[in-house]
Amino acid sequence: MVTSSPSTATRKRPTLGIAGFFGHGNYGDELFLSVFEEYFGDDYNLKVLPDLPAKPYFSRPIAEMVKEVDGILLGGGDLVRPWGTDERYFHKEYLTKPVFALGLGVPIRVGSPNEAEKPHIAKRYAAFFNHPNMKFVGVRDEDSRRWMENHVAPATAPLVAAPDIVCALTLPEVTRDPEAKILGIVTRQRPDRDVPDDYTQLENLAKELQSRGWTIRHLILGTGIVGWRDIVNAQDLDVPGKEIVYSQDLDELSRAIGECTTLASMKFHGSVVATMYGVPSIVMIPTSKNRSFMRRIGREDLLSKFDAKDHLERFEPRPADIATEDVAMLRKQATDLLLQVQSAVKEAIN
Repeated sequence: MVTSSPSTATRKRPTLGIAGFFGHGNYGDELFLSVFEEYFGDDYNLKVLPDLPAKPYFSRPIAEMVKEVDGILLGGGDLVRPWGTDERYFHKEYLTKPVFALGLGVPIRVGSPNEAEKPHIAKRYAAFFNHPNMKFVGVRDEDSRRWMENHVAPATAPLVAAPDIVCALTLPEVTRDPEAKILGIVTRQRPDRDVPDDYTQLENLAKELQSRGWTIRHLILGTGIVGWRDIVNAQDLDVPGKEIVYSQDLDELSRAIGECTTLASMKFHGSVVATMYGVPSIVMIPTSKNRSFMRRIGREDLLSKFDAKDHLERFEPRPADIATEDVAMLRKQATDLLLQVQSAVKEAIN
């Protein structure tokens, strides 16, 4: 006798646990959740594993929580830190289930003694990424891929470099007024700084562009606790008459970026989302991930620093829009990565 299989409607959907820096309201990290929902939400239940904002990070015993999922999505962001590991992302219990890493970055902090590479930390990562249950390793740029190859050398799973996975996200549509000139500015509180950041050069740029008829839009790219810190920090940018965009709605924040003529951003994902709208984003903190991202599309001209003295020179004339073919390239490569992960997940847990 042949037994029919359960219908799609009655079959229990598998559950994917998600490990990353979520729940704090950081714009880019919350967009990662949107990516996971778009590419995995139709076929899987999704559950964030580190569900508390502070230690112990997990509301229940981690083994109990992992037992309830069928696989784990790990990423994205600056999670592979050469100076230390974090149990929210690299807990040994995760390896009792198939693990799929994607969108990972390796931040390289040159000249920072507290964030220097440590050989014993690299060995910990090597043990984690070479476990038989590691099924896929996706990193967001070539610099991260090289570090992983040289220090971790994943052998049980493919190592794939692709643009940041937010490049694959379907963003809300915007209507940009061709007559409007809007400079969007994104600042951030940096709690690791002993002295507050000096925004004098940004203020000079904003006031000069105001005199030329530009609207200055100060975007608070954060919700929750991160948004609260950034809105307090925004008071340090003294530009009378500026617009302030502060919302708990990620789509509203993204649309506010897409409406800009040019962005000047201290946040990586401000630049990523602007780029995907075709809006040139001047990088205000030239970290390794920002340099890699702009190098990928040949726009090193957008790399700067918030306290640089040559901001106005970039508007003589203003930075060119991002080429449509570069936007298409980023979207395709990021989407291809996610489709590869989809296939790996189905093969491993379905």
